[in-house]
Amino acid sequence: MNLYSKLFTEIVQERELLYILAKRDISIRYKQTYLGIIWAIIRPVLTMLVFLFAFKNVAKISDISGFPIQLVIFSGVLFWNLFANTFQAVSNSILANHNLVSKVYFPRLIIAFSSIAVSLFDFFIGFVVYLGLCISLLHTISVGILLLPVVILLLLLFSIGLGLIFCSFSIKYRDLLQLIPLIVQYGFFVSPIVYTAKSLQISSWFTAYAFVNPLVGLVEYARTLLIPNYVLPSWDFVILSITSCFIVFFTGIFIFTKKESSFVDYL
Repeated sequence: MNLYSKLFTEIVQERELLYILAKRDISIRYKQTYLGIIWAIIRPVLTMLVFLFAFKNVAKISDISGFPIQLVIFSGVLFWNLFANTFQAVSNSILANHNLVSKVYFPRLIIAFSSIAVSLFDFFIGFVVYLGLCISLLHTISVGILLLPVVILLLLLFSIGLGLIFCSFSIKYRDLLQLIPLIVQYGFFVSPIVYTAKSLQISSWFTAYAFVNPLVGLVEYARTLLIPNYVLPSWDFVILSITSCFIVFFTGIFIFTKKESSFVDYL
């Protein structure tokens, strides 16, 4: 634990640099774009509309588990985008900032942590859209929404941890960079983003699946906070997901710190 406490103490001491890098990333994200932050609204809305069309006009599905299909899909997409954007940003953070890493010393974790600013910014814009969607559908907003920061934190722990693992090895083994978009592309469909975990829970492999893929428990728990009367079939897989989040996060920190000294050699 001394290793982790030392690292986080260094990050707190360099919080001004963390803020500067985070602000820079957000500015670059929407610089020279006509629509600016409106893109943070367009992306999740378009994704929802595509699946709404597929479900209502192709599969002839009008609701999911008795809840408005729009809320189920949009809530899933909201958290998936937070995971995918954070995972990709952290995985590429050192390579994207190689000029800083090779010139001056500071805790390299600051670069990884600052890279999640854009993901969080987009998430909060999308969350406002979700609230507007609830109002337009005349759907009650659950008081459980006050616990949503807990889910966001857990999801960030998993995303950052997984990103740090890929970041640590991809600097030397660039082939790993090719896996990242594949994980994002196929992970969307093997996670309960546009469907619910209830349809999978009867499977014998579900327990192992929930542990390997923490998004199962996190997204489903988030839906219980966002959608009134949405009930979890079981808390067991949520606990599995939470356990997995912490394991992945601390493993990612450990591997990153062990590999950190060799980064400059491969940049």
